[in-house]
Amino acid sequence: MPSTRHPRAPAAVTFPIYPYAPQSVSAVAIEVHPLTAGHVMRALPPHAHLFFEIVLVAAGSGHHVVDGLTHEATQGTAFVLPPGAVHDMRGFGAADGWAVLFQPDGLTQGATQGLAPPLTALDPAAALLRQPILQVLRPIRLAPEPLADVLDLVKTLGAELAAKQAGYAQAAASLLQLLLIRLMRGAPWFDAASGPAPARTDFVTRVFTDIDRHFPTAGALRQAAARLGLHPAYIPPRLRRITGRTYGHWVTERRMIEARRLLAMTDAGIAEIATELGYAEVESFIRRFRAEHHHTPAAWRARAHPGPAEEIPSI
Repeated sequence: MPSTRHPRAPAAVTFPIYPYAPQSVSAVAIEVHPLTAGHVMRALPPHAHLFFEIVLVAAGSGHHVVDGLTHEATQGTAFVLPPGAVHDMRGFGAADGWAVLFQPDGLTQGATQGLAPPLTALDPAAALLRQPILQVLRPIRLAPEPLADVLDLVKTLGAELAAKQAGYAQAAASLLQLLLIRLMRGAPWFDAASGPAPARTDFVTRVFTDIDRHFPTAGALRQAAARLGLHPAYIPPRLRRITGRTYGHWVTERRMIEARRLLAMTDAGIAEIATELGYAEVESFIRRFRAEHHHTPAAWRARAHPGPAEEIPSI
């Protein structure tokens, strides 16, 4: 079943934004959660977070809404959610699986001790986190054998973090790197023989890659078509048929993802962000952002950085 626009989700939603708040003291910014039926993460309304999250379905079936699109969550489905992604697991139903939360420094903890290779040396893992954001948000479908390997890695990672034996931080960083490599191999846009290669990947990946590289000026569909070697009239109907969204919607989505990242992760001014996103006037950016999120960019930034007295829900 292809991904579709969630029938119950409005075009603009208000959602909480969670920072990384570990449930226990740890030397590494990585957590593993079993997504059993009663877990609090499955009951949360649509929300964003300021950390990476891997959601893996081990058994059963349900649905997972990611940035407004509903995806089937069946056995072997994996999602890699970067900071700023908005998702909702309340439709998981009979699905059961795991969630791995991590900050980027969780990947390099072992490297700082000289016991694990740095992230830059692990091309598949590094490439996964460098991929165009609209591609990373697409679900990964794992066959039974690679799924078993991934599940073993997740369980071993969870055991290392729980036991906290000597060297666990380095072991956890290495296991997380291996987990990303396994997921990378199962990604629909990854060619095992040659690595990610836009010229050899599918239509949606090619369009998403072009949007990711040119989204500040990607509104000119004719220019995008010329870069892709396609007729301008060919892209919009096919993209809408496959993804349920128009080309213009995907350009806006990519700009809003970048806006959320810049607002949460940097001190750049609103006007500076608007310019970086390709808006000629800051007012146009503010109107679009408010239409998508029911908050101005400044208000969204304030929610992403709550004051010390504000209670952060434990997830």
